[in-house]
Amino acid sequence: MRRHAKIVCTLGPASSSTEIIEEMLKAGMNVARFNLSYGTLEEHSKLISSVRSLSKKLGLPTGIMLDLPGYKRRSGNIVDVFQEHLDFAVARQADFVALSFITSAEQVRDVSALLREAKSDIPLIVKIEQALALEQSGSILNVSDGIMVARGDLALEINIEKVPLAQKRLINEANRWGKTVITATQMLESMVRSESPTRAEAADVANAVLDGSDAIMLSEETAIGSYPVQAVEMMNRIAVEAESAFPYERMLSSGEQEILPEVNDATARAACQIAHQVEARAIVTFTTGGTTALRVAKYRPKQPVIAVTPSQKVVGRLSLPWGVLPVMKPEPTSMEMVFEVAAEVALETGIAEKGDLLVITAGIPLRVPGQTNLLKVHNV
Repeated sequence: MRRHAKIVCTLGPASSSTEIIEEMLKAGMNVARFNLSYGTLEEHSKLISSVRSLSKKLGLPTGIMLDLPGYKRRSGNIVDVFQEHLDFAVARQADFVALSFITSAEQVRDVSALLREAKSDIPLIVKIEQALALEQSGSILNVSDGIMVARGDLALEINIEKVPLAQKRLINEANRWGKTVITATQMLESMVRSESPTRAEAADVANAVLDGSDAIMLSEETAIGSYPVQAVEMMNRIAVEAESAFPYERMLSSGEQEILPEVNDATARAACQIAHQVEARAIVTFTTGGTTALRVAKYRPKQPVIAVTPSQKVVGRLSLPWGVLPVMKPEPTSMEMVFEVAAEVALETGIAEKGDLLVITAGIPLRVPGQTNLLKVHNV
């Protein structure tokens, strides 16, 4: 696993065949995005099935993100605007729901309430695309699972020259609180029609990575463009190159993230510090709900974060956070098994070899969610 930043790709007419989807997965797509403003729910449902089938076939964990149009297409209260698409997201077991044209934390809480009524806990990604949302970004982050910097509509709201600094502020704010952040819109727009991007677009992608984005997103490039697979390949190459200059040590030591007075957070931070000092090959986390892996990713370690979980749902949800490679394994029943499984997955994924060091985080007692309190340096 050479790349930490994840790639979100929007599927559409240009990427609706199983052949193209398979090539996009091989090229580096981590999350498939479905824009419910276009197409029918039946068409989206078929494509979701295709992505999941190919993901399983290739052994590549892939998330499903449904982007709900919100107030751009409909008016009324939260139920009127989102209910039909939320029902679809729950029925299709989406890994993420992206909410359009949200302007307040209260609206996010209302959508969360609708999901609770449906007995669902799908993570909510709020698109910051209006001036009001930008002003309320702190409170919105507090009640959501992450944000998307939707730069196209935001540029119309606040003027284009203000967007770069707004982007940096939003990414920094999300990083500080350990919330997922996606940078989106027109990243490689030239590749809708051309086989290669402009230098400015390449710099744009690289800067989004260096700023600390969990994920970078392709929209028209893969949905309707002439070169969907090449766009994914290009984004992958730019991100890998940018990460060679990523300030891992500064991120770890500067205290830019919010350091919480909790055992879980302290353990995650210590895991990253130790992995850096001993030059471990990977950090292996055992997580039932995914929060342990998220806490580790918050501190942006140079090492990949292998998240071992017994839940297929959690595998999908960990396809988006920075540097996390989710692996599904039965829950260990003893501490000896924890260490054995950690070495096993590190070898199976090709991330480590015999003799390499791993940093392992888990919780004692086992099988208790949110109880990350163990840290071990382990020789494979």
